[in-house]
Amino acid sequence: MRRPLDREPTRSSTIHHNEIEVERDAPAAERSRPFRWAVRAGFVTRSVTYGVVGAIALALAVGAGAAPAAPNQQGALALIARAPLGRIAVAVAAVGLLAYALWKLGQAGFGRGPEGGGDPEPKDRVANAAGGVVYLAFFAVAVQILLGSSSSGSSGPSQAASGILGWPGGAVIVGVAGAVLIAISLYQIYDAGRGSFAEDAKISDMSDLQYRSFMVLGRVGLTARAIVFGLIGYFVVKTAIEFNPHEAVGLDGALGRVHHEPYGPWLLGLAAAGLIVFATYSLMEARYRRL
Repeated sequence: MRRPLDREPTRSSTIHHNEIEVERDAPAAERSRPFRWAVRAGFVTRSVTYGVVGAIALALAVGAGAAPAAPNQQGALALIARAPLGRIAVAVAAVGLLAYALWKLGQAGFGRGPEGGGDPEPKDRVANAAGGVVYLAFFAVAVQILLGSSSSGSSGPSQAASGILGWPGGAVIVGVAGAVLIAISLYQIYDAGRGSFAEDAKISDMSDLQYRSFMVLGRVGLTARAIVFGLIGYFVVKTAIEFNPHEAVGLDGALGRVHHEPYGPWLLGLAAAGLIVFATYSLMEARYRRL
């Protein structure tokens, strides 16, 4: 299999030119080597947290007993913190998450990152801004865990839904939010299928085997993550229709609901395996992503 850059010899020079332009326009902090290493540490943190989430969900699927933590990002960080040297690992993860969030917000503001990654199109700016906010929240969770004031439960989504449902038109707001999450998930599945995630990767640095692995891991992992978050959107819409805030769930709640469906352990096992694949893909992104 030949890589896209092998078929498009002019693309590498175009990318190099874009990188020079963005390098000049990017803030000095983003151009610094320590910042770039911190962002790549953020990719590693994303890999580890989703890997732990997938492992917890897989343990539930095979009936390994009570889960050691909630199968979500918060539960994963709390579980890591309880390991030997775990608090040091969470502190490093917090730095990576903060840098990753600032990089995402930088892409939203400047259109591209310091190495030319991203896209100045409005939809990509909005997606990067949303991602930056989400990872700022993950950073806050990591800080809470370090301070010993975090819970790994899933009451947050239902509490938020309960509050919004009390507003005038609250059910519509909740329903639209769920529908948007489903729409984003469907687009991410489509995007994963066509392999557009490779556009922001340093494909020319990969061997043929690494490229093939990257594409398979990306397609499977990104699709699995999108399906799980699409389930969260489904339960949010259900919350609006039934006017029941307890239907709103986060990542752990969605996986828990799947577990109680017919053939639930098998479905949960597939979802868990998909999240572990996504974790492996994130690890490759830490090495090959154009920032």
